[in-house]
Amino acid sequence: MATVAVTSSAFDRALSVTEWHAISYKRTWRATITTAFLNPVFFLLSVGVLLGQLIDDDQSALGGLSYVEFVAPGLLAATAMQMGANDAMWPVMAGIKWLRTYHAVMATPVRVAELVLGTMGWAAIRVLSAAVIFTAVAAVGGAVSSPLAVLAPFAALLCGLAFNAPIAAFSASLEGGDDGWFPALNRFVLIPMFLFAGTFFPVSQLPDWLEPVAWVSPLWHGVELCRMFTTGNVEAVLALVHVGYLSLFVAVGAAVAIRLHHRALLK
Repeated sequence: MATVAVTSSAFDRALSVTEWHAISYKRTWRATITTAFLNPVFFLLSVGVLLGQLIDDDQSALGGLSYVEFVAPGLLAATAMQMGANDAMWPVMAGIKWLRTYHAVMATPVRVAELVLGTMGWAAIRVLSAAVIFTAVAAVGGAVSSPLAVLAPFAALLCGLAFNAPIAAFSASLEGGDDGWFPALNRFVLIPMFLFAGTFFPVSQLPDWLEPVAWVSPLWHGVELCRMFTTGNVEAVLALVHVGYLSLFVAVGAAVAIRLHHRALLK
């Protein structure tokens, strides 16, 4: 980990944690490039472009958008969700239970809150980088119809952190280093959100009883926010609602994550 001066500020110490993660990532980036960059692009090409050619005859259900314009921001938000969630599962468990690198960090002037926020900072860098690249590819592929799309990666970032912070708290709460909950979290929470939170079709097409469930999903808010920016159909009040809802998940999740990390590392 980068050297941290005793007199450094809390921000500097948190930044040193982010730098530590970045240095460590140099050894593992090849293992994550498929999830971070290639899979979303393949989804965009296969689902958005190829499948879209079969269903573009009826654009009224998609608000006048072509299918690739509709699905691209959904995939952007879903990619951010998956990256943010993954970074908060096994890496956090390894830091606390398996490799105990977080305990080593506690031997430096870095405090628990700075460790958590610095780790979230690294997750934010990864999510934002992937979101920028995906948005650029989508724009080249004709899936973007507004200059406001430059804001879409930041909407995706907020969506990714809305999953990263609460799941980091969940990971810190697990006793004994048991990662068996993570596949279940993916299978029963993240994948259903990916499929039914507006990524591939409007949630208005869901059964009436299921539509409100989609509305409370952070991914739906992330998808809607990204879609507003890539299409230019921004409704200010709704955009603020989406931002506020996602920000609440980030703030509460980070606060709980700090508390549970403190319990796991300093008990």
